[in-house]
Amino acid sequence: MQCCRSVTFLAGSLGSAKLRREEDPMSTQPGPANPAISFSTAPEPYVDVKRAASYLSVAVKTLNEWARLEKIPAYPWGDGSRKTWRFKLSELDEWMQGRINSVRRPPLSERTVRREKEAH
Repeated sequence: MQCCRSVTFLAGSLGSAKLRREEDPMSTQPGPANPAISFSTAPEPYVDVKRAASYLSVAVKTLNEWARLEKIPAYPWGDGSRKTWRFKLSELDEWMQGRINSVRRPPLSERTVRREKEAH
């Protein structure tokens, strides 16, 4: 029995045949089995409060208040007393993921039902 390497013939630029050996015989993709992995190290851009509020589905006013009270990861932009804020969507996403299993305040409907039960 022969070795299990697959061989592919490719047409060259001038019509000559080129031989290419693939490293993984079970792969359906051309090329080496373990291609070099390269990652881009471009920094994540900051987004303004309008884009961040849209991402979180909250009002701009609410997001500005949370940023001012340091409830969310935010970066002040400017030196005056009326700062504008910038955000990184990845940090907002991590912040939201951390809140998924956190203790929440019950909805108003549940709070009013409890009060009525406690009153009896």
